[in-house]
Amino acid sequence: MPQAGKGLVMANFIVADDESMAARIRSVFSFQDPNAPRPEVLPPGQAAARLAREQAVGVVVAALPADPATALDILGRIAPAAGGGLLAVGPTSDARFVLQALRAGVRDYLDRAELEVELAAALKRLAEPRAAASLGRVVAVLGAGGGAGASTIAANLAAALAAEHRSAGLVDMKLETGDLAALLDLKPTFSLADLCRNAATFDRVMLERTLARHESGVALLAAPARVADAALVRAEGVARAIDLARAMFPFVVVDVDHTYREEQLAALRQADVLLLPFRLDFNSLRNVHRALEHLNRMGLAGERARLVVNRAGLPVEVPRAKAEEALNMKIAHVVPEDFKAVARANNNGVPVVIEAPNSRAGRSLAQLARSLGPPRPSEAQMMHAASRGGWRPWRRHVVPAAGRDAT
Repeated sequence: MPQAGKGLVMANFIVADDESMAARIRSVFSFQDPNAPRPEVLPPGQAAARLAREQAVGVVVAALPADPATALDILGRIAPAAGGGLLAVGPTSDARFVLQALRAGVRDYLDRAELEVELAAALKRLAEPRAAASLGRVVAVLGAGGGAGASTIAANLAAALAAEHRSAGLVDMKLETGDLAALLDLKPTFSLADLCRNAATFDRVMLERTLARHESGVALLAAPARVADAALVRAEGVARAIDLARAMFPFVVVDVDHTYREEQLAALRQADVLLLPFRLDFNSLRNVHRALEHLNRMGLAGERARLVVNRAGLPVEVPRAKAEEALNMKIAHVVPEDFKAVARANNNGVPVVIEAPNSRAGRSLAQLARSLGPPRPSEAQMMHAASRGGWRPWRRHVVPAAGRDAT
């Protein structure tokens, strides 16, 4: 054991009784850094005691058994010693279980079926050095179907947030049909697809060069200009781009597509707030109901989800109370119908919160932006970030043995 004052080596662990799963997890660590020491594999029954003896725990990846009760028992025993670097690998079919795992102290819950991609992205997120207080909030906007106005809302939120906080990030995940560049009258040179060509190596400098800057303070990470390039966008690259962006901007608004492909889920998993815009008509209600059902099954909705009615006040619409009853959820915000102001702004490539700030839609969208709260993360997020930032958990980083808890 290292002596006091000479430092301690961060150690990483795999908790698994399935040798093939442990080998898959270990291979991801090796791919991230071939020169790093191999993580130690611990049987679930011995893991808690072994971790408790370790003075400098890095990352702990727990491959969970199929039985939920057994899995939660394992997490309950190892979480106290694992700190903020506990990752769980298991099926995502049971949303209730995923939530229970997160509440048990898991930092990230990874889909067993997408292990290699999701674990690699999680390790990169853990490794990205950043100050906890500088982390921005990620706001995902997910229109459950066409005509909900999600892209217009996303562009205006980013513009309103930039006006309030001097800058804001905006990510267009509508890979085949992205409208955000047109809504801001921008002609991006690069896109998310260009970043994802270098998904394993791109950094903050590359991201900054890829962004298209708007005079309002919005920085857009655009969708690919060519439909064929959408295939280049991968979940790992999306997660890394958003992670870097939230270290650069007080808010990052992400316009998410409703395809629920893996790269879209990667964006949703990053969100602190999830806005679900819809209209008060039957088709839109049905779409948002199905979206909520699906998101809840995957553990991606919960308390962060907020319903936003768009274009309220049209003739023959479903009453608000009836909509809330059908969705079993309160509506958080209502954007009134203001077709002329919004259409004029969109056609001019200027957000309505800038072109017509005193219009009904302009005032309402600015109010929605203010309702998102301060840019600083919650106390829980800051604690997570403090445990994540500043050291690369799968490499040999030395932590001073004396005064490890000093501030």
